[in-house]
Amino acid sequence: MKDWLRFRHWFMIGGSLVVVIYLYISDPNNGDLTLPFLAKLATPVIAVWFAHLARKALLDYIDMYSVYKKAKETATGAGLVFLGICIVIFGLLGLFGSQVYASPNVYTYIPTNAETHLPTLQQEKIQYWPEHPKLVPLVA
Repeated sequence: MKDWLRFRHWFMIGGSLVVVIYLYISDPNNGDLTLPFLAKLATPVIAVWFAHLARKALLDYIDMYSVYKKAKETATGAGLVFLGICIVIFGLLGLFGSQVYASPNVYTYIPTNAETHLPTLQQEKIQYWPEHPKLVPLVA
């Protein structure tokens, strides 16, 4: 229980609440975009949390605090412990990174309704930007 009374926990919880309230208030759609945005932010946080739990489960035989105290005696030891933990967490987070899928190629992908809206786009472009350079077909 003493760990929850640390300043950094209260600061992070309070700061997060302030950010969420600000996002909700400043959302132009009355909060409709805030929930999906927070869901996108929650995904990496959950991935880091699972990586932390997996590191604790995989290295349960190592008392990280005692290793950390021993490593602080020399700069090389502290650096090696820090680097080792970073490599393990990087590997664990790499498992979550493979869940990302690329969208269709934006250079060759044409949306299905694009052809029906091209005349409207052309009229709007002429109306609001008459000095736009005209498309000239390339001569081969």
